[in-house]
Amino acid sequence: MGKVRRQHYVPRMYLKRFGYGKKGDEYITVLKLDTGTVLDNRKVENFAVANFFYDIDKEQLREILKEDLTVFPELCDSEKLSDEQFTEHALSREESAVSKMLNELQEDLSKIHESSNRSLMIIFLHSLAYRTKQFRNQMDAINNKTKEVLTSMCDNMGLDEKLKRKTLEANCSTGINTQLYQILGIKPVLKTMQMLQNNYDWYEAVNNTDLDFVISDNPAQAVRLGFNDICFPISCNKAIIFRIKDKTEPLISKDMPVNGVINLSLNSVIAYNSMQLAEGQNFLFGTSNAIKCMKKLWEVSQTIRKKRK
Repeated sequence: MGKVRRQHYVPRMYLKRFGYGKKGDEYITVLKLDTGTVLDNRKVENFAVANFFYDIDKEQLREILKEDLTVFPELCDSEKLSDEQFTEHALSREESAVSKMLNELQEDLSKIHESSNRSLMIIFLHSLAYRTKQFRNQMDAINNKTKEVLTSMCDNMGLDEKLKRKTLEANCSTGINTQLYQILGIKPVLKTMQMLQNNYDWYEAVNNTDLDFVISDNPAQAVRLGFNDICFPISCNKAIIFRIKDKTEPLISKDMPVNGVINLSLNSVIAYNSMQLAEGQNFLFGTSNAIKCMKKLWEVSQTIRKKRK
């Protein structure tokens, strides 16, 4: 089997849920966040993708998974650890299982309360929060600044090159290594699971307004940052909402649940869509009408930024 060159950091099976067209021939409307340009009728597979994005060599993979290999030493001899597309293949298997779950939730949102679906949702939210290009870029920026500061400190202290190299290796990590540790490691996903289970109430959310949900190319940053009120759309008209259990904390939406279901108002949909707009790096995705509506909000945000300057 040949290598996968075009690797999506937002899964195609998730993107297509916010577009239109026949099954297997899905299209989406895109808002370019640098220029405000709207692109209609675009193929889903051409966005949120980069060549060989997750590929790493065997030594990198073993370093990333060293915690897990200590706990499960029998995995050290696995041939899969020699696969430089280990991450891409792991994410592909995850996406297949998640796609089936999302299809079930679209038909019956109450199935999110089944323990197996909750576990799978947490795994998906965790990987989606960390697998994006934006997260890697942020980690690279932090790593580069850390290296710069530590190098300067080591030079000022007169440390030899060997000690300086050890200091940098102990305190610095490339963006891809940090990212893949989060995606592949057991400890990080368990931390997210504990957060979402212990700190949040989960609600079914229905959008019957004239404005569809949209998503960005960084759709789960709110999970990574632990926002008080997180709306995770599973399609144009349905979502799972996570609200902090502390009732004194402020929320994005004022709509309240009835028997575990939140019927969202237009104001709430606009607010949640605006969060996706704010968190996006390069693109916002959705149906044509929804994206054209969000472009107007994008224009307002640009005007406000110019005034602040």
